[in-house]
Amino acid sequence: MNSFCKRIAFFTLLLFSFGSTQAQTLPKPEADILQSLEHNLSYLADDHLEGRLMGSRGEKLAYEFIIENFQSLNISPKGEQGYLQSFNLNKIACKKGELILNNKTGEVKFLQINPSKNFPLAMSKPGKIEGKCVWVAYGIEAPELGINDYANIKSVKGKIVVMRLGHPDYLNPHSKLAAVADIETKVNIAIDKGAEGIIIVNTHAEILEPDFKPIVKAPFKAAPIYFFGKQSGLDSVQFVNAKVSIQIDTVSLKLEGHNVIGFINHKAPQTVVIGAHYDHLGYNELGGSTYRKQQNEKPQIHNGADDNASGTAALIELAELLQKSPYRNHNYLFIAFSGEEQGLLGSRYFVDHPTIPLTQIDYMINMDMVGRLDTLKNSFSLSGTGTSPRWDSILPNIQIADLKVKYDPSGTGASDHTSFYNVGIPVLHFFTGSHSDYHKPSDDWELVNFKGSLKIIKYIYSIVGKLDKQGKLAFTKTKETINTQSNFKVTLGIMPDYLFEGKGVKVDGTTEGKPAAMAGIKRGDVILKLDQFNINSMDDYMATLGKLEKGLQTKVIILRDGKEMALDVKL
Repeated sequence: MNSFCKRIAFFTLLLFSFGSTQAQTLPKPEADILQSLEHNLSYLADDHLEGRLMGSRGEKLAYEFIIENFQSLNISPKGEQGYLQSFNLNKIACKKGELILNNKTGEVKFLQINPSKNFPLAMSKPGKIEGKCVWVAYGIEAPELGINDYANIKSVKGKIVVMRLGHPDYLNPHSKLAAVADIETKVNIAIDKGAEGIIIVNTHAEILEPDFKPIVKAPFKAAPIYFFGKQSGLDSVQFVNAKVSIQIDTVSLKLEGHNVIGFINHKAPQTVVIGAHYDHLGYNELGGSTYRKQQNEKPQIHNGADDNASGTAALIELAELLQKSPYRNHNYLFIAFSGEEQGLLGSRYFVDHPTIPLTQIDYMINMDMVGRLDTLKNSFSLSGTGTSPRWDSILPNIQIADLKVKYDPSGTGASDHTSFYNVGIPVLHFFTGSHSDYHKPSDDWELVNFKGSLKIIKYIYSIVGKLDKQGKLAFTKTKETINTQSNFKVTLGIMPDYLFEGKGVKVDGTTEGKPAAMAGIKRGDVILKLDQFNINSMDDYMATLGKLEKGLQTKVIILRDGKEMALDVKL
C-alpha cells in the first residue's frame, strides 16, 4: 500500500527540483498544479483501488473521486444519471469446473476449482464430455524441429487428449521449441485432429503455469480444456488407459462500466471535449497484463499509474484551469471514460449515446499515458494532426520550454479518440511513450514524471487558447496506421518505440518466448526488413504482419549499433 508519508516525501523532493524560471501563463500556480497532480494520481493508482477494473469496487471508488473533484470545481453534471453514464459488458464466467478420473487404481474426483492446482482454462468451451484418454507427451507437432508427438498415434478423434505443459527443452530459455509449444498452438492441433477434450498437466516445477481466469473466452475452435498444476501431484501415469469425465458450466456475467461526464457551459455554439480513460486491469481478471508471474504467485494489482491515472489526473487539472480561464467562446465537456482496456467501450458508448449533440462538438482531445515523459528525449507523440487542416497552422506555433513533438496524422489508434474520429470529429491524442512497466504491476505512481505531465497540460491549455476565438474546425479523414489485432496472421512479439523518427521500426521491448525474442532481437534494434518486405515505417510493419503466414521460417534484417544483421526467425 502506498503510504501518505511516502507521498509527502516524494512531493517535497519534487518541489525543490522544479525550477521557476518560466513565466506563469496558467490561472493556477505551477507548484500548486504539481501538488494536485501528485495527490490525485497517487490516490487513483493506490492499491486501495485495486487497479480500477471496469465494473469493480475500485472503479466505483475512482469515479466517486472524479465526481468529488468536479463538484469542488463547480463543474456541472452532464451524464445520464448526474455525472454518470452507465454501459454494460456481457461476459461468460466459469461457474463450475469438475473432472472425474477413472483409472486402474480407482476413481479420483476433482469437484472444486482450485486456482493453484486444477481448473478449466479460459479458452475452454463449456459443456460435459466423457471419453478415453490418449497420452500425447507434449502435444507438439513440429517435424522440422525433430519432434512430432502424434507420429505414432493412430487417431485422437473423439478422445480426450492428455499432454504435458511446455516442451522437452524447457530449461533452455532460447529453445526454438518455445515458438511451437504455447498452449493455444497445442490445443488447436489437438482439436484439428478431432479431440473432444484436452487435459494439460504440468510435470516440471520450473515451467511457468497459466493463471486461472474466471472469464471464459472460448475461441472459434474450442473444446473443454482442464489444467492440472504441479501442486496437484498428477503425472502422465494416472491417465494411461484412463477414462475421464469433464464438466464445465458457465453463467452470464454483466459488468457495468461508468463514464464520468462534467460540463462547463458558456452557452457557446461549440463544445470542446477533453477526455481520458480512468479504468485499468485490476488483478488481470479480464486479461491484458504483460507481466509473467512466478509459479503459484498470487494475482497482483495492476495500478496503472501511467495507464491511465496520469491522463485522468491531467483531466481534472484541465477542468480547473479552464473553469478559471478567460477562454469562454467554447463550452467544455470533460469525460473520464471506463472500459477503454476492454476495447474503447466507454467512448464508443458515448458517441452512440451523446449527452450533447455531436454536431456541436468542435474537436476532441484525448490523454492516454502522459505520465512518463522521457527526461532525455523530452518528446511526446501527438496523433490526429491530419484530422483537420487547421492543426497544421496551430500546432507548430506552440512552444512549451524545450518540449519536442512527434506528429502523427492518423486519427485512429488504440485509445478513446478513435471513437470520436470515427464519427467525423477532429481529434488529438497525447502520449508520452511506451515503457517496460506497461500493463504490469510495476506501473506505480512513484515512477511518474509530474513535471512532464505539467508540460503536456500547458501544451493542451495553449491549444484551447489559440482556438478559442476561431470558427469550427473542418474534419478530414486520415490514412489508417493501426490495424486491429484480428488482421494479424502472425506476431513478432515486440513493443515498438512509437516515438522513433528514423527509418524502420525500433524495438522498445520483446516478449519472452515469442518469435522476436527467440530470434535474438533486442531492445534498441531497428527492424528494416521482414521476409521479402521492407519495413520503412509502422505502416509497413503492420501491413507485413497481415501478409505472412504462421509457421513461416524466414529472416529479419535489423540495424544494431549502426550495423545491419540478418537473423533467422520462425513466425
